[in-house]
Amino acid sequence: MKGLSRIAALPRAARWLIATNGISALGAGMVMPFLWIYLTEVRHLPTWVPAATLAIQAFAAVFGGLAYGALLDRLPYNVVVPLANVNAGVGTLLFAFAGQAWVAVAAAVVFGFGISGVGTAVRAAYGATTSTDQRETAYSADYGVLNVAMGIGVILGGVFAALAFLSPVGRYFLMYAIDAATFFVMAVATVKVLPNRAHQAERKLAGAVRGTYRAVLRSPSLLALLAVLLLSALVSFGQFRAGLPGYLTQTGAITASGLSFAFAVNIILCAVVQFAVMPHLERFSRTLLVGASGVMFAACWVFVLLAGRHDGTTALVLATVAVILLSIGESLVVPLLTTLLNNAVSEDLRGRANALFSITLSTSAVIGPALAGALLSFGTGAVFVVVMIVLSAVATLLVLSLRRTLPAEQAEPAPETVDEMESAA
Repeated sequence: MKGLSRIAALPRAARWLIATNGISALGAGMVMPFLWIYLTEVRHLPTWVPAATLAIQAFAAVFGGLAYGALLDRLPYNVVVPLANVNAGVGTLLFAFAGQAWVAVAAAVVFGFGISGVGTAVRAAYGATTSTDQRETAYSADYGVLNVAMGIGVILGGVFAALAFLSPVGRYFLMYAIDAATFFVMAVATVKVLPNRAHQAERKLAGAVRGTYRAVLRSPSLLALLAVLLLSALVSFGQFRAGLPGYLTQTGAITASGLSFAFAVNIILCAVVQFAVMPHLERFSRTLLVGASGVMFAACWVFVLLAGRHDGTTALVLATVAVILLSIGESLVVPLLTTLLNNAVSEDLRGRANALFSITLSTSAVIGPALAGALLSFGTGAVFVVVMIVLSAVATLLVLSLRRTLPAEQAEPAPETVDEMESAA
């Protein structure tokens, strides 16, 4: 109840962002697991097409994040957030017409560019429309809603993929069309509620000097936060669908059904932590909590190592403990690091800082599976697990070293900033 009351106390713009971003996540969940199947088994394209599509999409996301980050520091939020959503919506809609390889590649370029912009723009908009002490609530609620909505979307996607009254192509066309519609809904909704002018007061104070990516990269604290994010994501998000199942299945510890159970535990716990646990952790500093998440990641991989040395029920229990630790840790990392980043950055750099945040997350999704593929063959996977434990420890030490250099975590914001953003909505 405490969590819900804190969400209800958020500014109208933030609450609207949470709701519409959740709708968008539901559409994303419908199509997320099926791209490879759709392109190869439904569209009958060669296997290099989905492989190239995913790689190109990740590559385009880097440029999309950089471009939208720069736009956010120049244009109003009610222009950039809808623009990014329309961009992503057009991209996912193109997949519905991907009967040829070049169409799939074009869709990947457009969608990758746009979806990175959506993540960047939404994170920056939360930071701009909430006060310092509200941001953690906004980012936590957003993360929790995204996990729940995406999980529901995956279930709905399975139902739509099995519809008997449509052809296989028709089923997936409908799914991608629904996904596109959710982006368009968010685009229309955010035009109405987000500020219609960019943080003018702070620009006047700064002498109308526009920020640059170089300014973000010159800040040791911001660079360290991004490094903590990269390491944390690398050992958690980056491995949950790659290294963790790869190690446990290659050792014969658990079966496919065991993996399904682990994925279900992950989705449920991520939602529970955000809505039931996070509101009660406010007495602790954010850096301390992120450091604790690194300890949980290290402990997770210890249990993964132990699970790989057993089989049957014992292995499943050990693997479940590992997933519980990983789920709690990852539920802390993104909301807290996003809050720390947005509290530490000035308004004229908010867009670019959040762009680098999005790009760092995307980079971890590429490096993680690659690292797992390179290391799992050594020492029956034990070398890989040890590397994950070491990286988790480094992330903990790095974030704890920032406790004295980051801005006061409970400091009150300049009231005119939040008030002005609200009045401009």
